[in-house]
Amino acid sequence: MSNLRLTGIGPTPVPPPIPAAALRVRGRIALAMLARHALAPEDAIEFTPAPADVAALAKLRAAGVVRAVPDGRLWLDLVAYHARERRRSRTATIWAFGLAMMIVVVAVLFYRG
Repeated sequence: MSNLRLTGIGPTPVPPPIPAAALRVRGRIALAMLARHALAPEDAIEFTPAPADVAALAKLRAAGVVRAVPDGRLWLDLVAYHARERRRSRTATIWAFGLAMMIVVVAVLFYRG
């Protein structure tokens, strides 16, 4: 018996479930795409943003978070989304730490008299 596996004959395999942490997204565009399960190129959807969300969609597309397939349909790249959120969080943490240190220095200067 050979180890040859034929494809296309049996039932279509069920994709693995998406971890719950990967489904934590913010923003109306990401939530809308997640709700319609547009998370891969083959699941891309027609998406027309509200006028208030046009700029946000342009930023997400420029960042590579929302991607387009050749026919113009869009999908949300969760890996790129979470990588972008991690970078933003890291930057915010550095700024918050710097601000806290400045407050400490000012407090010490006033305390010394």
